[in-house]
Amino acid sequence: MFREYKTFTIFKAFCLILLPAVVLAEDTQDGLPSEPLYLSLTEVFERVKSQNLQVLIGKESVLRALEQSYQRKAALLPQFAIRAQQTRQQRTRDFVSAELNTPPFNSFASRIEASLSVFDTQAYADFKIAGLNEAIAARDYEVATQDILEQSVLLYFTHLSDLRALEIASANLERERSLLELATQQFEAGAVVKIDVTRTDVRVATERRAVMEAEIAVEASSLQMKALLNLDLDREIKLDRGIIEAVNAPPAIKAYGLIEALAAARPELQSQQKVLAQAELVKKAAGWQRLPAIELFANWGYDSSQAFDGEAGEAWLVGLRARVPLWEGGRIAAQKREASAALRQNEYLMRDLRNQVAREFKFSLLEMESRYAQIEVARDEMRLGQDEVEQARERYREGLGDNRELIDAQTSLASAQHSHLRAIYLYGLSRLAFARSIGSVERVLD
Repeated sequence: MFREYKTFTIFKAFCLILLPAVVLAEDTQDGLPSEPLYLSLTEVFERVKSQNLQVLIGKESVLRALEQSYQRKAALLPQFAIRAQQTRQQRTRDFVSAELNTPPFNSFASRIEASLSVFDTQAYADFKIAGLNEAIAARDYEVATQDILEQSVLLYFTHLSDLRALEIASANLERERSLLELATQQFEAGAVVKIDVTRTDVRVATERRAVMEAEIAVEASSLQMKALLNLDLDREIKLDRGIIEAVNAPPAIKAYGLIEALAAARPELQSQQKVLAQAELVKKAAGWQRLPAIELFANWGYDSSQAFDGEAGEAWLVGLRARVPLWEGGRIAAQKREASAALRQNEYLMRDLRNQVAREFKFSLLEMESRYAQIEVARDEMRLGQDEVEQARERYREGLGDNRELIDAQTSLASAQHSHLRAIYLYGLSRLAFARSIGSVERVLD
């Protein structure tokens, strides 16, 4: 018996140890951790909207604001309730202070109660303000989404730039290794001195360190991208390089020349416009508090000594009540002054925001044109640098000088390649800034 129990325990422990490995093998077979995830910029946009945690939090804020507007609306609709009450009491005096010697007695009442706000400006104002709150939350959600999309494009460009920088660093390392091999051959042939080999060996070490730094940058931008997209940090991602490699000219300026068109597109301006409308309503509502509030109420039911005793009698009540504030200690006047100050404040904010949007739009146009022109200049520098490297390599191979000229030429070429990469990267950021200035980050693909 003990031997059988021991055998079962060992088998169970073996299964518990083996199970994670089996699950991991199954996951790997399904391709989730092993196969890379290919993402275009459009797919990144879609994933941000559906998976980014900050976007999802903002979406729930909009839903909460919508439900709050429904709650305020309920105050304007008829209210119904059922009330049942069983009591037992004893009285020693009646309403005219006469002494009574009645024994304790039971009382049961059942009612269907109803009320309707006939005229209540405060409830109406609360409902309209809640509706504007929902509209403001929706616009703020769009602003937050655009901010996250802007971060995703920035990380997308940064990761592609880091990958290209790693390729440039790797190519530089290969050139330096090729030069080291050539210098070694020249030294062994007696054409150059030992310093040429040593000088080139130092360059190889420097470029190896540059490659390692480039690899760290690639990994850092990759992790940031995965975190933003709510992806498994161990999942390999591959990005579409078309947006960097195929550089498009800046869009036509005439299509975006009016600030009025931007005001209709920018969610920030739409949100501030709703805030301004809300401030105007709050100011009006502060004055509406001096108006009467009128409510219609009624109930209907039965009264008896006890529930279900068969002796119930019909009872009902209908009424109309009104309430008018006479003196509230100056509260309403203070609220009106506060609302006026808030209205002026939001008018100033709206004016400042419109100026900011106009500045962003105009500057992004100028920057985009300049960055695009710099790409062509950097491309010429890279082409001339390549020619310089080839000529210097030929001179060194023929023994017309030491390798310093070739090292300088390769350094200049690497600098031109980085300048070209930086020009493309900055142009991409200027296109991103322009797309953001016209209200939609997705327009960066235009």
